Amino acid sequence: MTAIVLIVTVLLLILLLNGMPVAFTMLVAGGVGVYLVAGWDTMAGVMSTAPYEQVASYTLSTLPMFILMAEFLTAGGFTADIFRAFYKWSGHMRGGLAYAVIFGGAMLAAISGSSSAAAGTLAGAAHPEMRRYGYDDSFATGVMAMSGTLSIMIPPSIAFIIFGIITETSVGALLLAGILPGLLTALGYVLAIRLSLWRNPALAPTAPGRFPLRERVETLSTVWPVMLLMIMLLAAIYSGAATVTEIGAVGAAAALVIALAMRRMTLRSFVKAVTHGTRNSAMILAIIAGASVFGIFVTLSGVPQMLVQAVESAGVDRWVVFSMILVLLLILGFFLDQLAVMVLTLPIIFPLLLRLGFEPIWFGVILVKTVEIGLVTPPMGLNCFVVSSVTGVPAHKVFRGIWWLVLVDMLVLLALILFPQISLTIPRWAGAM
Repeated sequence: MTAIVLIVTVLLLILLLNGMPVAFTMLVAGGVGVYLVAGWDTMAGVMSTAPYEQVASYTLSTLPMFILMAEFLTAGGFTADIFRAFYKWSGHMRGGLAYAVIFGGAMLAAISGSSSAAAGTLAGAAHPEMRRYGYDDSFATGVMAMSGTLSIMIPPSIAFIIFGIITETSVGALLLAGILPGLLTALGYVLAIRLSLWRNPALAPTAPGRFPLRERVETLSTVWPVMLLMIMLLAAIYSGAATVTEIGAVGAAAALVIALAMRRMTLRSFVKAVTHGTRNSAMILAIIAGASVFGIFVTLSGVPQMLVQAVESAGVDRWVVFSMILVLLLILGFFLDQLAVMVLTLPIIFPLLLRLGFEPIWFGVILVKTVEIGLVTPPMGLNCFVVSSVTGVPAHKVFRGIWWLVLVDMLVLLALILFPQISLTIPRWAGAM
């Protein structure tokens, strides 16, 4: 069995390194593994049923709904308005545009769920203004790249939905668990910006004059519907008034109604939003379908059971095992996107951590926070490349501007590990656990 696991692992790495999409890599490697373990008939049965059964899940239908909601709001121009509103209210301070990017990132997180999309939106809206006022390129783009990562933590988070589906953990509880860690991360970024500007004021220019109150109030006219939608969704999740799937559908429908009612949706932008939403949903669903086959191979191979037995027989402290898993996740995050890391590792590490007595909802937050760090760290650093592409700033300059905020992420990760109540308080209050 060890030889089979080694063969499949090598095949998986070869396919990934040769550029095959993650979904098909896991489908092929998992199919070969099932064949080697259980034979042709079992493989044929798994390949013909498992992918469909996994993506036909009722719970999973919330994923394309949240994606469609974000696309409708983006097509209506609301995402750019969010940044402009925060800019009008905070732009008069030194570094005010940087604060506006963080606040805008937190707001976009509540309507997006996609880190890279949020980073690209913020970069397109913020960079021209930050360059016009003389912000340091590395500082500005680093803030943009990092603020996008808030979308993977603050609900509705695609990563939490994927985690819940793969591990059969409550998606609603996971989404609630991400609220305080997401806000804590945003607060950490704000404090880090404040400290950086105190040490080196040259990173950001002297604040321009305060915008007139009337001009600031006018910006709220396009932001309040989005804020109302965000509050409605969180209240529905928090109160248990509707399932996560129902909330996703309501959110998508409400976003479309808002865009139409405010006359910010044309037929062309509607078609574009639906097309983008369908494409992104299909990509993620394909990854989940491929992961289902790979997960069955992992189960048939007995790798999780072997790991549990090896840990128990070695007498290794569970926190040592946990630390080793975190290091592995961080390293994988340097080379793979967050969804690939999750679908490749969860079938193996999740049963082990459950056996060791770790809380699944808490671990979901820890894992998402860990892969969030991988979104900005080289050589993969997807958010950094997205920001570089949108702004035209060389990628090495973007990477140079993230490290002081990555330190904040590491400190927040440590706080989440030491104080699980940060993640578990809201789900327990809401009765989701």
